[in-house]
Amino acid sequence: MAAATAIPTSLFARPFQSEADYEAMRRLVVEGLALTGLPVYATIGNLDWWRAAEDDPRGVYNVRLWFAGPERLVAFAWPVDDQVDIVVHPDFPALHAAALAWAEEYFRPAPAFRAWAFTGDAARIAALTERGYRRTDKGLVAYGQATAGAAAPSLPPGYTIRPVRGPEESEARVAVQRAAFESEWMTIERYARVRASPTYRPELDLVIETPDGDVAGFALLWLDAANRLGVFEPLGVAAAYQRRGLGRALMLAGLRCLGDRGADYALVETGRDYEACGLYEATGFTLLDTNFAWVSPNS
Repeated sequence: MAAATAIPTSLFARPFQSEADYEAMRRLVVEGLALTGLPVYATIGNLDWWRAAEDDPRGVYNVRLWFAGPERLVAFAWPVDDQVDIVVHPDFPALHAAALAWAEEYFRPAPAFRAWAFTGDAARIAALTERGYRRTDKGLVAYGQATAGAAAPSLPPGYTIRPVRGPEESEARVAVQRAAFESEWMTIERYARVRASPTYRPELDLVIETPDGDVAGFALLWLDAANRLGVFEPLGVAAAYQRRGLGRALMLAGLRCLGDRGADYALVETGRDYEACGLYEATGFTLLDTNFAWVSPNS
């Protein structure tokens, strides 16, 4: 089986050390997507979002890197809280098991942690199974849709969709995300880190403005120009403005915005039992695969 393939002796691993390593991670996910197509475990937008979202701005220094030469990164494992995200170049399937083995040591003596596998990823599933991991019913569903032909968004009278006006609108942008998810997780500091991310483009940071000037919803889009792919991460409508078609309008506006900037296809992910699934399907997105959580064998 692919997961049992011997690891070439030319490979070596080390901890994350510098911004040059982060750029190597970004190159790896771009190259991997070009080789395998969707779904993937991370895009460059996902990487930037994950990094900006961490409680510890230096959390990326917990990443473990595997190289097939002095400058060729071929895999990484990024542990956060009780889970690890793993990206492996398709030419090096043996590194699925190597990354899991490293994560087991990293999380020790925690009773359990989660890793992830798409149902179509035979190499990852083989590595998880051989090491005694157990698949749960929890997972993320990946949806995709071509950007061409997206319908024009329909909004209530007086509502508009536009990009965020800049740092001066950070407080309102943070507030609408908190209201949409009923959470205080997003902060001014986190949002500043989002804006400082290398993939962030202010024209892809959309909000819905009400006739009274309030911000009712938002959609943050990320563009992988090399792969002509756009990613929605995240999107939400404040609770007070839900059930008015604003989420669908944001999705359609986002598709058009991405298409205007060269993206042929768009990706969005959510929990497999989340209400957002209905929104995405109603907007024309189709299911690509489910990325299930697997629990480590010491659970």
